[in-house]
Amino acid sequence: MKIDIASKISSGVSRVKAYTPGEQPDTSDWVKLNTNEFPFPPSPKVKEAIMAEIGDDGASLRLYPNPESSKLREAIAKHFGVSREYAFAANGSDDILNLAIRAFCDKSKTVVTLEPSYSLYPVLAKLQDTELLSIPFNADMSIPFEKINNSGANIFFFVNPNAPTGIGFGEEVVRKIVENFNGIVLVDEAYSPFAGWSAAKLVEEYNNLIVTGTSSKGWGLAGMRIGWGLANPMVLEVLDRVRDSYNLDRLAQVAGVAALNDNAYYAEKLQLVLQERENIERYFDSLGWRYFKSSANFVLFTPKTKDGKEGVDVAKSLFEHLRKNKILLRYFPNEASINMSIRLSIGTQEQMLKFVDATNQWINL
Repeated sequence: MKIDIASKISSGVSRVKAYTPGEQPDTSDWVKLNTNEFPFPPSPKVKEAIMAEIGDDGASLRLYPNPESSKLREAIAKHFGVSREYAFAANGSDDILNLAIRAFCDKSKTVVTLEPSYSLYPVLAKLQDTELLSIPFNADMSIPFEKINNSGANIFFFVNPNAPTGIGFGEEVVRKIVENFNGIVLVDEAYSPFAGWSAAKLVEEYNNLIVTGTSSKGWGLAGMRIGWGLANPMVLEVLDRVRDSYNLDRLAQVAGVAALNDNAYYAEKLQLVLQERENIERYFDSLGWRYFKSSANFVLFTPKTKDGKEGVDVAKSLFEHLRKNKILLRYFPNEASINMSIRLSIGTQEQMLKFVDATNQWINL
């Protein structure tokens, strides 16, 4: 029987336009500065842990993984300095965002977020048939606390440092939000390793706080999809109800443990990223280009032509020039608030120099 597939789609999915991820080229000859991956390999201890788990014959792979990711949860708790019962492991932090929407939202409830924010949030809300309210930052990019508190939303998705601007907010701001918002506050800390602090320990004080993180940005494991959440045990019990039974494979679990336990390796590499971030911001200063001061591993900047012109066409021109030179950045032509800007991931010194050289060529065309 041939049926009308469109008529069978759920109302939530029928309204959704799929999330558009950053481009992933198939060849290695690109300077890839578009999806905020860590520019260095993961700790050597990660590879050792993976190879040890596989063993000589790979026999361990025939068995299901630990359904609770118990050792990884222990490593997460130890790394962030909280009790074991406050830690949760997942298939990337996006998995936890999805679980939180499923657990705490439905047609009768609202999600609130700031604008601009991570563009996956609207997709997840629509899939759950949940209304999403996007509240713009204040003109000075401060938090509109009163509007958030009066939104009546059941959950607030707060990415900190912000994506795509890179602006970071400190502990005082997070506490003010959590203490005054009558709902769940999910602080998405994908980029917190580059900000110098985490709200993780606050989950032991506030039962309405979820803090999520990922190994993709600060640990060089974007290819393994390892994420974590920290929250009150009552909240984690709810997330456990809706997660997949085996949500993290065996190799991801041992890789995550090894990465979180090797603080020395990542502290050294982190400093290199921060130095390159400082260097590129100085470069933009020298050009007189506007950019957001970043607390993340990327910088959102607004390019200018030699005669000082800014605009959507200018951003598109630089983006396409860089792409022709096999340098990939992230451009948001359909996001009205940032369509004059381009996002640059912080890479190695060699990668950043190639970006600078190609940008200088564009300026002088």
